[in-house]
Amino acid sequence: MRELPYKLQAKIVANRPKHLFERLHEHLHEHDVDARLSGDSLFVDLPAVSGILRLMDGGIEVDIAASDLESLYFAKVWLQDAVAEDPAPGTIRIVWSEDCLQRHLPPSFSVLTVDDIVDITPRIRRIRFRAADARSFETLDDLHLRILFNFEELAEQHASRRSRLEPSPPDVAPIWRAYTVRSVEPEDHIIAVDFVLHSAEGPGSRWAMRARRGDVVGAAGPSGGGYSDAAWYLLAGDETALPAISRILESLDERATATVMIEVGSPTDTIFFTSKAAVETRWLYRDDHDGDCRGGLARAIASMEFPDASRKRFAWIASERGTAKAVRATLRDRGFTKEEQSVAAYWHDLRQVSAI
Repeated sequence: MRELPYKLQAKIVANRPKHLFERLHEHLHEHDVDARLSGDSLFVDLPAVSGILRLMDGGIEVDIAASDLESLYFAKVWLQDAVAEDPAPGTIRIVWSEDCLQRHLPPSFSVLTVDDIVDITPRIRRIRFRAADARSFETLDDLHLRILFNFEELAEQHASRRSRLEPSPPDVAPIWRAYTVRSVEPEDHIIAVDFVLHSAEGPGSRWAMRARRGDVVGAAGPSGGGYSDAAWYLLAGDETALPAISRILESLDERATATVMIEVGSPTDTIFFTSKAAVETRWLYRDDHDGDCRGGLARAIASMEFPDASRKRFAWIASERGTAKAVRATLRDRGFTKEEQSVAAYWHDLRQVSAI
């Protein structure tokens, strides 16, 4: 583990630690994070975070170091969320022993206020937020921001505890989710985020369906989700990938070529793309495949003709977990290096989770 200035330690107590250890390894892989397994230790090395997870009797020991407090804060959030998502039965709890992280919000925290709401398709709702510093989200190196959906609940609880002078930690866990910044209007202090209104009803979808002008959420970032310079691009995914693919296409110039492949429910879910690049677009419709959210896109990418490595190429894919896993295997078989791809699982279909 690299020596970085900010540190935290934890022990995860679990009835089935080996299963949880394997699930955390899989979770990192799903989010396109390299994690090296050596015996009962899992090593993670990112530009701003370095960590080790060690499988022990009765649990997992975790050591994390980060270059800044923002990265450390979200490393802790990731671990909490990943443990909470584990489908195995049994008691799981995290015991923290922190060196420097005694805060409930990240350093870049800001408040976003809903300014306008418009439905782009039957399943995509664009919400424009008023932001104090919209210009900071213009970067193409970091396409995402994190949204804190239960900010008002946390703020009310914090105020209540302060009034009673109770130092105990909050009972309500913060609900953070990553989203693409679809567009930025810096002069008007506006950023736009597209939400997929899907049947799984995650916290983001649920909030977006009920959002009204004047509602507020917390935000942090920008962070992650950039892409590499190339002559040829594969940009693929489902509805959740549309905001990032749209923004990437808008940034390409006339020297680039892009193949775009999108899996959506039906033709009513398609959108128009704008780009100076030469773009070939193919839409795949799940309604033609009995609603299998994982099949069509992975098969279509597997049957593609790819340029060879002599041409500077880059594949950017974001989709459901099963699709992402299959696409990674295809790109590996076709000789794509780690530097030539970014494949992320933006969500997972709970219907596909096997009983344990």
